[in-house]
Amino acid sequence: ASKDADVKARAAALQSKLGVSSRQAIVEQYRDALNRRGDVERGRAVFRKTCAVCHKLENFGYELGPNLATIKNRGPEAIVLNVLDPNREVNPQYQSYLAVTSDGLTHTGMIQSETATAVTLSRGENKAETILRSEIEDLRSTGLSLMPEGLEKDIDVAALADLLAYLEVVK
Repeated sequence: ASKDADVKARAAALQSKLGVSSRQAIVEQYRDALNRRGDVERGRAVFRKTCAVCHKLENFGYELGPNLATIKNRGPEAIVLNVLDPNREVNPQYQSYLAVTSDGLTHTGMIQSETATAVTLSRGENKAETILRSEIEDLRSTGLSLMPEGLEKDIDVAALADLLAYLEVVK
């Protein structure tokens, strides 16, 4: 999203080298998790390692993202889709924002609060950063979720089945 054409071209070249897979293809690869019997305790460990930086369950983690205890009402298919393709549907409340300051630094996060003089952006582990409006050159929504794509690099199909089992029983 850079305004600098050289930076845009370099980023596009790098992205093509990474071979970013289609999110739908990844979702399809992980569908088998829906048919496996997961282990709740292993699922708890997956949650604490991977999800707790932005979600809180059983008094563990941080309350930045949506409450996962209520997501089970949408069913396991929706959970798989949300975990592996977090940008498919993003509630505006959980959109990531990009702030570029006059000194050229970039800051990202969800808008936690804003006043006439400052904006506070929150990100994982409840880290927050307040930026004075007088220092902001550009502030815009990325249209993307704060939840990153690529969690399949951290969890395999069995671990996702375990996570689903855990989310099913947690309150």
